[in-house]
Amino acid sequence: MSISPSARPRSLLARRFFVLSSGLLTVAVLIAMSGIHWLSRAPSDRSIMPTAFWISSAFLLAGSVTLQRAAWLVRVQRLESFRRWLVVSLISGTLFVGLQICGLWRLAQNQTRPGQSLPESAETGANALVAMFAALHGVHFVIALLFVAWITVNAFANRYDHEYSSGVTFCAWFWHTLGIVWLMILGLFAAGALTGFEAISIPDPQV
Repeated sequence: MSISPSARPRSLLARRFFVLSSGLLTVAVLIAMSGIHWLSRAPSDRSIMPTAFWISSAFLLAGSVTLQRAAWLVRVQRLESFRRWLVVSLISGTLFVGLQICGLWRLAQNQTRPGQSLPESAETGANALVAMFAALHGVHFVIALLFVAWITVNAFANRYDHEYSSGVTFCAWFWHTLGIVWLMILGLFAAGALTGFEAISIPDPQV
């Protein structure tokens, strides 16, 4: 059975999205592996915010700015610049995901006592709370990154203009919302430091 002409573009976009998203996630994993190799140190018995988290925050902010810029550019019909800023947003998001994985690895290390490969029991306190919230945030951010990848694929297929850009705007606000949530997670950890919920060093001098 032959494929209708209208189905071919959708099939091509789906293939491009699969290749792009797979590539982005692969690069994120490679970044995480490099960060774990170069930044990780011996586990600490204190609850410590990994430096990778602080560095990744800068990329999250940068991506928020560039994605908002892209949303504005498509509304004023500057499509070439719109596509370039989408690519920059993808790069920022990929770096954020990679560094988040590295930071979560560090938090997992701090849950493990020296000489053990796994914690004896479930840990409590700021370290465990931040690890849980950061992991949930990371899952949602991967969805946001894939959303940006889908928009980018469509943008390079000339499927957005000043009359059809609501998806870009929604994606930008989704990213902004995740940025606000991330600031709240950082605030939770900082509150633990101020209240003495657990001994915390900000940033981690060992990472």
